Amino acid sequence: MGHPSAGVTDPYGSAAGELLQALQADLAAMARDAVEQFYALLRDAGRTPRIVAGLSAAELEQLQVREADHIAALLSADLDRATHLRRAQNAGAVHRLTGVGLDALIEAYAFYQERIGWLLQERVPQAETRELLQRLTLQRLLQDLQGQVQRYATINSASAAAFADLNRHVMAAENLADLVRGALEIIGALPGSICAFFARVDEAGELQVEQSYGAAAEAYHHAMEAGEVPRLSIDPTLLAGQGPGGRAWRSGEIVVSDAWMLESDKAPWREVGARLGFRSSAAVPLIDEHGRSIALLSLYSAWPGLFSAGAMPGLLSHAQLLLSGAVERRMSAVVVPLRQQRAYRRLVGERRVVFDYQPIIDLRDGTLVKLEALARLRAGDGEVVPPQQFLAALGADELLTLFASALEQICEDARRLQGQGIDATMAVNFPAAGFTDPRYEKSIFAILQRFDLPARRVQLELLETQDGGEWTPARQEVIQRLRNAGVQIAQDDLGSGHSSLLRMDQYPFDEVKIDAGLVRGALHNPKRAVEFMLYLTRLAHAFNIPVTVEGLEHPGIIEAAAILGADRGQGFGIARPMPVAQLGEWRERYRYEINARRPRTAIGAMAAYLLWDLQIAAIADRPELIAQFVGARAIVDEFIRVNHLEGSALARLLARNHELAALFDSASRETAAVRTQLLDELTRHWLEEVRSSRTLSPG
Repeated sequence: MGHPSAGVTDPYGSAAGELLQALQADLAAMARDAVEQFYALLRDAGRTPRIVAGLSAAELEQLQVREADHIAALLSADLDRATHLRRAQNAGAVHRLTGVGLDALIEAYAFYQERIGWLLQERVPQAETRELLQRLTLQRLLQDLQGQVQRYATINSASAAAFADLNRHVMAAENLADLVRGALEIIGALPGSICAFFARVDEAGELQVEQSYGAAAEAYHHAMEAGEVPRLSIDPTLLAGQGPGGRAWRSGEIVVSDAWMLESDKAPWREVGARLGFRSSAAVPLIDEHGRSIALLSLYSAWPGLFSAGAMPGLLSHAQLLLSGAVERRMSAVVVPLRQQRAYRRLVGERRVVFDYQPIIDLRDGTLVKLEALARLRAGDGEVVPPQQFLAALGADELLTLFASALEQICEDARRLQGQGIDATMAVNFPAAGFTDPRYEKSIFAILQRFDLPARRVQLELLETQDGGEWTPARQEVIQRLRNAGVQIAQDDLGSGHSSLLRMDQYPFDEVKIDAGLVRGALHNPKRAVEFMLYLTRLAHAFNIPVTVEGLEHPGIIEAAAILGADRGQGFGIARPMPVAQLGEWRERYRYEINARRPRTAIGAMAAYLLWDLQIAAIADRPELIAQFVGARAIVDEFIRVNHLEGSALARLLARNHELAALFDSASRETAAVRTQLLDELTRHWLEEVRSSRTLSPG
């Protein structure tokens, strides 16, 4: 606050108080008339502020009364400096949050000062006293404006800080849960009593609220869950889908409601909204690179016009742009409704985590070499929740708790299994946050020391699909320290993205795992799946890295992986995940009947043929080797013999293929045609095997 001009009595002093006291009633009446006249002038000139247009008649009257009371109060005889500053800043907050510009505010105060001058001209005949009072009232008005401008600046600074905080948060967030929670907290903490929802569409096409911020949001979500108001929707055929959220989703544009309670499309929600104090809203669709909506950010405020005021439109546009890209990169996370998210986080916090183990075998002889720990949550009713349902609900703290629980459990189970003669490596998923959060590294070494388990018995599997960060030197240093201590490191889901391939060139993993999604397609497109396994296995072996193939759900696919030279296998065709107590029994009864030299399935034969074809191409310029190679009995011949297919179309195609190879004719059109026909014939046999669910029989 500034000080009065030289020669003017302090407006908060006793002399000023006596002069103002005599005019108090007249000043209060003048304030009421002046405010009413000012709003009338704005209305007549067609310059009514947006905030006024969003108020009911009763609310507009209340606004004018409060503004008149404020003007009268700042001219009162007993006003002190601290009280004046507090009232001015409160008024500034109201004006700034409802979109009243400083130009309009200055114009109003100039109008009020003019009316004060008229009053003093009429009520104070003494020129000297009148001049003193004019200076005193002007000083109060100017100081009031100064206090309001200070609050404008404070709110503007908070908005600017939110821009910066949001940028930093999006760059630092490791997963979708933390990304959304943090973003809602940043936006929700802006002045204006904001509450917020984040929602995505589930597999059934329903919009599900996954995160919320603020007490009003909690109550509103409860009302939706209880059926008091319609749930948020994007369906244009439903009343709920015709509101701002649905329109924003379908258009990809931000939809702002400055007067939430007055708009006709709020009818189903008006009663609950009035109880919660909703006065304005903004529906912000988050869109992918093709302009399609992928998520919805719904914001509500107790202030009418908030989302059109000041820097707020810019902040909403910035949040839309920034969060759209960040959410799109994490869209693989499943949609988990808010109520379930909270339940899952509570279960993790209470360490209600149980673990099943899936065996991983050596594809040469079927020996058990590793056990992968798979976390499940056990609810109070005994329900077991698999990881694909709850992982997306977990933020950094919950993921750390889950990882520590897993490591403690596998250490305990490793000692138990060792007593049964099972000395397999124990594998557990390592989240992306483990690279940047030092708590993970400390936790690993502390737990291994506490359980006295050799570090070599533990393998950490790095999931590319959960890793949104870059492969930085700092991350390599973390892995190097773990490997130096003896902990094994595996690259999971090889082939699910280009970055996992680049990592093999950057770091010598102890193992890579071919993504199950690439393998499961073998039931429909065997050639593509076999080629994926073939080339990824050769690529990993070129880096001297052992390969595990995931998703081996059929004996034929196990056979193909073994023939292609993969080192280890994992999948339902070998064993489903099971409690630790069942592992001993499984090992006793499991029989591995794969012979990589004698394929009994068509997909195994296809793997052998593609491998043979690749070897022929590699020695194309060595005629002496080709003759020797073609003359040797091919593995595919074994498939024909075992399955009694002599004289079949497949046998004839294979014989012709060998003849052309022996003639050094591998590049001819006929060779290409025969190769295609041979693979098509193997595909036909394989699909028949799948349809008939034919099991392997002794060869």
